[in-house]
Amino acid sequence: MKLWKGATFAFVLCAAALSTVLIRNMATIRQIKLKTKHPSSRPSSSSEFPSTASSKEPSEPTGGLHRKIRSTGNNVNFLLSDFSAMFQSFTEGELQQMLGTLIERKRKRDHTFGDNKSRRTKRAHKSKPCSLRRLELTVTELDLGHKSDETVILQYCSGKCDAHRQNYDLAMGKIFGKNSTKKSRRKKVSSMPCCRPTALEGISFFVEHNGFHTLRNISAKKCGCV
Repeated sequence: MKLWKGATFAFVLCAAALSTVLIRNMATIRQIKLKTKHPSSRPSSSSEFPSTASSKEPSEPTGGLHRKIRSTGNNVNFLLSDFSAMFQSFTEGELQQMLGTLIERKRKRDHTFGDNKSRRTKRAHKSKPCSLRRLELTVTELDLGHKSDETVILQYCSGKCDAHRQNYDLAMGKIFGKNSTKKSRRKKVSSMPCCRPTALEGISFFVEHNGFHTLRNISAKKCGCV
């Protein structure tokens, strides 16, 4: 019953769309008829010297116009009747197969879209290797007791060090990690190299009423996995 209801609903939508096209065509036809019944006024010079040839000319295009109007209306009616006959010719099994095919195609598209989205998410969340990063902030935002709106560049180290693991790190992970066979040995022991500065440098800035001030060893100069 649900399939028949869905098919009926689809038929109603298609019929409504075709009806809209028919109404628009009929409105266009009505406008064309009005234009042919009430043509625009011509200049007086042409009306003063009429000829038999010119008086017969408008009749020919008018006849062609009526033929086009009738053919347009017949084409729309033919589409409606043809669509109705085609829909009624489907059996219940054919409708079920058609709807099943449409549902399967939609499921495949959704599945493909989900896979692509998950791949993009994994790439976005994939950790970058240890490297030097830069951050722009004010002296006040350093939160070291100095008040100044001057902007400074702070360099820091961030990233993963998976490629730099040594046998020591592997052993610590096995002995003291979560998968250790003895619960008493499970301790917070680092089993991974850390991304740390291997060289530091200072930052100089201006503080009101105190002049220039320098903070030593506050910004990273080089980074490494230690």
